[in-house]
Amino acid sequence: MPTLSVNTHFPGYEIISELGRSNARVLKARHVASGDLVAIKHFTVDTSPETLRRFRVEADIMTSIAHPNVVRVREVQLDRAMPFIVMDWIEGGSLRTLLQQQGHLSVPATIRLGLQLAEAFGAIHPQGIIHRDIKPENILYRTLASGELHFLLTDFGVARLHEQTQTMTGQSLMTYEYASPEQFDNPRGVTVATDYYSLGVVLYECLAGRVPFAMTDHAGIAAFMDQVLRAEPPALTPTPGQALPTSLETLLTWSLTKDPASRLSDTADLALLLGQANVEELQANRGAGRPAPPAPRPVQQTMVAPAAYQAPTAPEPVYGASYDEPAPAGGMPAWLGLVVGLIVVALIAGGVFYVKTRRDTPPVVQTDSTATPIDSTQFFQPSAQASDTVDTEPAEPADVTADTVVVPPTTQPEPQPTPVQTAPPDSSAATDTTGLLH
Repeated sequence: MPTLSVNTHFPGYEIISELGRSNARVLKARHVASGDLVAIKHFTVDTSPETLRRFRVEADIMTSIAHPNVVRVREVQLDRAMPFIVMDWIEGGSLRTLLQQQGHLSVPATIRLGLQLAEAFGAIHPQGIIHRDIKPENILYRTLASGELHFLLTDFGVARLHEQTQTMTGQSLMTYEYASPEQFDNPRGVTVATDYYSLGVVLYECLAGRVPFAMTDHAGIAAFMDQVLRAEPPALTPTPGQALPTSLETLLTWSLTKDPASRLSDTADLALLLGQANVEELQANRGAGRPAPPAPRPVQQTMVAPAAYQAPTAPEPVYGASYDEPAPAGGMPAWLGLVVGLIVVALIAGGVFYVKTRRDTPPVVQTDSTATPIDSTQFFQPSAQASDTVDTEPAEPADVTADTVVVPPTTQPEPQPTPVQTAPPDSSAATDTTGLLH
């Protein structure tokens, strides 16, 4: 079979350079019609008709996904001698290149990577697409104007194109270091949980600078697989100068669980743990090397920690105080209001007692020493004609005697007029009434 030029395999594209080779060959190219830079990934391995059929179904979905954390697939060609995929060109490089340059990522950058891949999972998993090959080579990045890194996931479902039973040699070994335990037992029956396991390995490597289980030259495939299937990941030791947030440590433990049914496999849970880790990281950085905040100013009410529940008891009544509303800010204190209230009540009670005592006090009787005794006979002198008919029974005693005067408490006694004294008739002198009759 004659060797064909690369350009004859990719009509409509101008090949600029080759970027690398692994399970596929990656080329940088330019779309002739639009002038856009693209990345072309073509495969040299043989694929079965069933694998191509399943990938064709996924390709239709991949071309319809538009998400800022997903590299857009522009074209899929499977009916060729070397199937290929055309994707947008991402200026920056892969996470593998970044790790080779820096050795590891900072905790904030690792959290940012996890949050953005959680967004990518939320875009592909509901569409029924399982990536199956998440690794630093398939995570691209670009640097934003703010200096922050923007990560994108690429090569969705591409792992189906090389699900072949073959000897792991060369560059293909790197893929298996990120494979989940179930990918060794039943690679065709994996679920979305396998992508979470692979993401856990990537985050572990970003923090520690190494993967949990590495394939070495002297260790065989059987020993490596036994570690992935049964051994617990080594305790993560972050790089010097970095503190590992508790929530991020919990995320790694849950995502690297052997059993896929018990593994972290929900986008909301992943984002929640990463968000909590971000808060913990910010709190740790803000508290390091900063002076203690000033003590809060005292307030009237003090907040206390919640105590064990106790049955409520009725408060003792305090008269003059209110349980409904606290004293307004800047107003009279509650204890002063109580004292004023008691004083007002005492004054009112004293006034009532005074008025009642004054009303019930009997009038004062004073004796007038200057008054002339009154001869009662001048009022009760019987006439000679009526002497026979006068009642001889003794009269009722008078309440007030003739020689006393009743003085009201509030007024001075008025002077009593002196009664005119008349001489008693002289019985010896005869009254001449004849002169009156003439």
